[in-house]
Amino acid sequence: MLLAAPAACQAIDLSGCWSGTWSSCQTRHHGPLNAEFVRLNENQYEVFFQGRFFKILPFRYSVVMTAVEENGVVQLSGSQSLGKRAGTFSFVAAASDCQFNANYYSCKDNGKFELTRCTRAVACYAK
Repeated sequence: MLLAAPAACQAIDLSGCWSGTWSSCQTRHHGPLNAEFVRLNENQYEVFFQGRFFKILPFRYSVVMTAVEENGVVQLSGSQSLGKRAGTFSFVAAASDCQFNANYYSCKDNGKFELTRCTRAVACYAK
């Protein structure tokens, strides 16, 4: 009798380009959002975000997020100071291989990011 060893589960790698939207629960502002996930090590990503505010004002920043995978879902968290005017933004998120949903909050705003993995060759956020 031959016994086969179970196949090893492949960890979800979020590296690459993502696109979607952001929306503020407080101000009702919203807009397009692009991101590039760069894996730093086994449980950290640096995520480069680029979007638009008021439809015309570009913004961009990066945040290092700690990642823990449980039951096929990657839980992420991190925070980044965006200066005195905007304050520190903190993030909690859940991601699968193709969906990223985050809640953000700061002393002045809170809202959500909803992204999907890019499926065709698109230019990622230029660092």
